[in-house]
Amino acid sequence: MKKIVNYALAASLLFVACHQKESQREFAVKQLQDRRCFVVLGNEPFSPAGNVIGLENSYTLAWPEEGVLTPEAERELLIRCFGDSLSTTFSEAADRLLYLTWGYEDEGMEIQLLELKTDSIADTLQYTYGHLESTCEVNGRVATFIIKDEISVVGAAHGTYSAQYVNVDTEKGSIIHIEDLMDTTHLGEAIRLAVSDLDVNEEVRGCLFDEFAEADRLPVPMDYLIDSTFSTITVVYQLYEVAPYACGIQSVVLPAYWLAKHVPFTALGKELFDLTKAEAVAVAE
Repeated sequence: MKKIVNYALAASLLFVACHQKESQREFAVKQLQDRRCFVVLGNEPFSPAGNVIGLENSYTLAWPEEGVLTPEAERELLIRCFGDSLSTTFSEAADRLLYLTWGYEDEGMEIQLLELKTDSIADTLQYTYGHLESTCEVNGRVATFIIKDEISVVGAAHGTYSAQYVNVDTEKGSIIHIEDLMDTTHLGEAIRLAVSDLDVNEEVRGCLFDEFAEADRLPVPMDYLIDSTFSTITVVYQLYEVAPYACGIQSVVLPAYWLAKHVPFTALGKELFDLTKAEAVAVAE
């Protein structure tokens, strides 16, 4: 009898240990990076660079370990990260990025792979470049991939850049879209109200294009960020979406408890932001 009790106790302890290990499983990512540089040669001078310029493409990325995401989520992250709907694997998308020639070949210019050395021509070249980088921040149940890219073309008035956010449910390995958290039917009106009424969004208020400054709603963007304590959602507008280039990327902060008064949250949204508990307290009061 004693042996049976000890066996049962050991089995129960083993189950608890496995259960704890599973619930504390890390959302594993790896760091990947590479770079390719080219010389662009033309028959006519590139103003203001002359007839020779450099071309550089690079990435430094946090990428999920195999099996961490569902295949559908990894495919979506691939498209969001590289903007490439044709590639089906990371290596394929990365190679396509690294050998992107920005249309110079289409204009009849010659592209030569450049081996970077300290005494090479690279030291004196002006560069057209595209740089892609991402990081991954894990906060409780949510892992957020922050994807930034920057493009600068020799001779252009200015470069361009973006900052995208992909939020992942670490328990399911799936991407959390904004509509998974709430009914977005009236979210545009709520975002516009947050810009008008919340001091934290004062800078956005002064940057909006006239068409949005006078409208009663803002478009619902693809990008959003859940803060580390799950107390706010920050929606992100890329360059030119709602404001001029000089104002940069625009972020509108939406406190979860405030937002819940304006749009219905789903069961998942209530769970992540602990809104069910808040509702119970409100009813009790």
